[in-house]
Amino acid sequence: MKEPVLILSDLHLGHKASSLDDVSALEPLLRGAATLVLNGDTWQELAREFHDDGLRLWRDLQALCQRLGIEIISLPGNHDPGNRDADYITLAAGKIVVMHGDTVFPEVAPWSRTAIQKKDELRELISRYPQDTLEQRFALAKEVAQFLVPPYYPHSRNIFARIWDAVTPPGRAWRMIAAWLTMVRETRAFARRYFPDAAIIVCGHFHRSGIWDKELPAVINSGSFMPPGSAYWTEWKENTLSVGVIEKKRGVWQRGIALAAWKLAPDA
Repeated sequence: MKEPVLILSDLHLGHKASSLDDVSALEPLLRGAATLVLNGDTWQELAREFHDDGLRLWRDLQALCQRLGIEIISLPGNHDPGNRDADYITLAAGKIVVMHGDTVFPEVAPWSRTAIQKKDELRELISRYPQDTLEQRFALAKEVAQFLVPPYYPHSRNIFARIWDAVTPPGRAWRMIAAWLTMVRETRAFARRYFPDAAIIVCGHFHRSGIWDKELPAVINSGSFMPPGSAYWTEWKENTLSVGVIEKKRGVWQRGIALAAWKLAPDA
């Protein structure tokens, strides 16, 4: 793929709570990239009530990238499992792995309402899948994503409405906190099993932006465009992986301060 490679995740186009309702506002962020890797949950493919708006915005994003001369590589997430050019990509001869992150937990999203309300059915579904290979794990994630589609989605961006959504039904907030507390450990365990040569894992899914690089593999989570979370940009250019914050100023999204960078060997 052509460089610079820009990696974004969790745009959630079409979701009423997403911060993105006009993809033209992404143009300053996208300019300069040759390849855009969309690391899952780009649009609300599975949500019936958001599907049409999501598809419209997804097509708008494709048109914007075509105008800017940017190639798109789409990786699937649990909200858009059919939006797939590849399940994951690697850079730097396999030292960097880019994947959405929904494969880390067999339950995909243990905090989801459906996972809580239909836990026995979910457990039975998971038990039917062998998990010996990476392909089996991704196949399981796609089926679980279909199973977890909720009967409704929250529509508000209001912080209090988002908090209320997070704490209902009872137990959901605790599951969310538990996932946040264990996501780095579980991501590393997943990588050591399925990507033993990886030095850096770039993922999204958990809506918790951050960099954890005190041990290998380092984990970069790019957050999301869903409030109250924040989003990170990640770029691969000239054998260097850089990560920084995404800021919205004067109505458009752009790169903010760089937080970290790693120099690695080029792709083989």
